Amino acid sequence: MNNYKSYHSAVKTSYSLGIQNQVLPYSFLKTIPRSTTQNWKEIPADKFVGGEFATQIETDLEQLKIILDERLRKMRIAFYCFARLYLTIIEFVGKKNFEKIILQNKETVIDLVNNLPMEFNRDLVCRFLQISSHQFKIWNSNRLYRCLFTAIGYCRKRFPNQISQKEINVLKSLMSRKRFHTWSVASVWGYAVKKCHISMSRASWYRYCLGLGISEKRKPENKPRKKGSVRATCPNQIWHIDVTEFVTIDNVKFYIHTVLDNFSRKIIAYTISRDKTAKTRLISLKQAIFSQFKTVLSNQDLDLIADGGAENDNFRVRNLIRNSKSLVNIQLKIAKRDVSFSNSMIEGNFKILKQFLRKRGAIFSHTIHKEIDFFFRDYNQVKPHYQHWIYTPDEVHYNPECLNFKPVLERINKERQESNRKSCCKVQ
Repeated sequence: MNNYKSYHSAVKTSYSLGIQNQVLPYSFLKTIPRSTTQNWKEIPADKFVGGEFATQIETDLEQLKIILDERLRKMRIAFYCFARLYLTIIEFVGKKNFEKIILQNKETVIDLVNNLPMEFNRDLVCRFLQISSHQFKIWNSNRLYRCLFTAIGYCRKRFPNQISQKEINVLKSLMSRKRFHTWSVASVWGYAVKKCHISMSRASWYRYCLGLGISEKRKPENKPRKKGSVRATCPNQIWHIDVTEFVTIDNVKFYIHTVLDNFSRKIIAYTISRDKTAKTRLISLKQAIFSQFKTVLSNQDLDLIADGGAENDNFRVRNLIRNSKSLVNIQLKIAKRDVSFSNSMIEGNFKILKQFLRKRGAIFSHTIHKEIDFFFRDYNQVKPHYQHWIYTPDEVHYNPECLNFKPVLERINKERQESNRKSCCKVQ
């Protein structure tokens, strides 16, 4: 009968690392022949994959040995309950939200950690609060440079990147101006940068608007986002056509047919009518073609993206496309049928239009033409588009190179930093 025993690899590894007395009970160690254990001790630790972590493992096991000491039973139970509560909070709130809560209450956290008794390991507490010890040191040292006379509460010389009080005043003034109450926050920022009123980034503009209570944080949409549309590389390469409806306060329904350029987001043509027919659709499409392609252009191709509605896909539209070949070679493509993507770009534009009309108040049947004419003129020529940062759809349509505006921001940011470094510590 074979009495040979096969020992678990973990037992052999513990002997090779020299930690058998810490991890194995004495009663079990006595049962292993000395000649066997001697062979295991002579096995080099680097033979095992991960041997370089042996020291850390030994340290962790030593800590575990202390934790499992029977004399610490009550403390251990309390710690387990606390650890379980902590992990539950992290899972319930979410790691990112937990980090946001800590950041929003930064001053309270700094006071809490600094006021801990000397017996507490501050680095351990910081790790518990999801803060690196390096980050906490930065927060703590920055408190030495607090200043009541700056926008962010810190010394302007020490933190020259911060926004000046003058720029804060400009932000408040522009965001409260009635002229801009139908504009998005990003459009007002684009206007301010374009006019050299401010030099802050768009993200900073958003942050200060939220902090000052000027704008509200967007609520996340529960609806699944639509698949993105196609992207053109130059003007008049891809157009989108569609129609939307609007009911006035006196209960009259109007249809707005538009033609949108994919690259510049410019509304090239539009019509406002009481009916939704192929004939009405044709009017805005004709206007767009003859306004953009007045002369014969060879090899000029244009993709026309439309929904599958009868007003967009019919013999009148196809005849117009055929008769316009001397000006431009148009390919009509029905969204989600001829191409995989949707016509979401022009749908987004209709959303902007309807938000504008709602903010304008009561719209009557005798005023809707005036309101929509103003919207498209303001949209094309005056209001910076979110996609174009500080430029309008018209500017990008007729001068695509203007999109490279980063050097402008770099220059004015540098000017602000120099100004902050030279400022004196007085009320601005």
